[in-house]
Amino acid sequence: MNLCVLFGGTSAEREISLLSGYAMAKAYESLGHTVTLLDPATGNAMSVKEYHVSPAHENAPSIEELSNFKQGIIVDSLVSDHARKADVVILGLHGVPGEDGTIQAVLELLGKKFTGSGSRASAIAIDKAYTKILMEAAGVPTPKWSFISRSSPEMLESTIKQSLEKMPGGIVVKPNDQGSTVGLSISTQADFDFEEGIHLAWKYSKGALIEEFIEGRELTVTVLDGKSLPIVEIAPQGGFYDYHHKYTKGMTQYYAPADLPDDLAKKIQESAMTVYSCCDCSGYARVDYRLKPDGTFYCLEINTLPGMTETSLVPKAAQAAGMSFEELCKKILDAAL
Repeated sequence: MNLCVLFGGTSAEREISLLSGYAMAKAYESLGHTVTLLDPATGNAMSVKEYHVSPAHENAPSIEELSNFKQGIIVDSLVSDHARKADVVILGLHGVPGEDGTIQAVLELLGKKFTGSGSRASAIAIDKAYTKILMEAAGVPTPKWSFISRSSPEMLESTIKQSLEKMPGGIVVKPNDQGSTVGLSISTQADFDFEEGIHLAWKYSKGALIEEFIEGRELTVTVLDGKSLPIVEIAPQGGFYDYHHKYTKGMTQYYAPADLPDDLAKKIQESAMTVYSCCDCSGYARVDYRLKPDGTFYCLEINTLPGMTETSLVPKAAQAAGMSFEELCKKILDAAL
């Protein structure tokens, strides 16, 4: 088949997307498909051999760097021959736009098959606050939280006061629709400034999610075509699982499958399936958790286009299930078909 891999894009997760898309493109080419890489931020199309791979920098691209990209090129890319003539569009994008349903909606209008969830599910799942409302309605435990919009700065003081009262322990502040811990602050850091953390989140999103920090183990569950894969535990070497720890080799230890009692693992996996279903996801997704020492677990969020780099969590879960990276990519493609 002819496949077009969208990668890069204009979000703060651009560099990770370039790595994810390239890894998937190589896998699909090894499976015998004809593959074109297309960056909707620049409109540049290339073969796998033509693309020069660069490792991700220690920090995500700045807002100033990202503002240099022209959003109109995205639409031009989606209606180009590279995308229109592809049998399936492979989405290696992360963040907004790309993971928020915008590009999915355009592809749906064009009648194109593509990997991952549809526009509706993508729009739901990218919104962390809205997803938490669905979790609570479905009985899925999630940390206490509050939300403040960038358009309501007059609510800043009262929101901080109410959040401190509701969450007297540690607090996490993050953009409401970003991933890869971009724009995230944690109150356990010595230099934490609550108001500054909200303003940082606002740089990357129209809203800031304020969430109770759960001390404990970090876990994630991959759902692939309606089935959960083995749970992966993430153990960063010093500090927390930030952008640097995620994408720098040796900075984090991974345990797949995680060392958990069978009954607890099953409950967490069932919880992940509930979140996946509530958000109407399809194809594949990754659901993130925190686990307290007493065995209480909390769902943080769901990612509809999770990372597919060599240090990413979904490939590690697939490997724990006895699946190669190529087999994982084939299943993602099969689900799209």
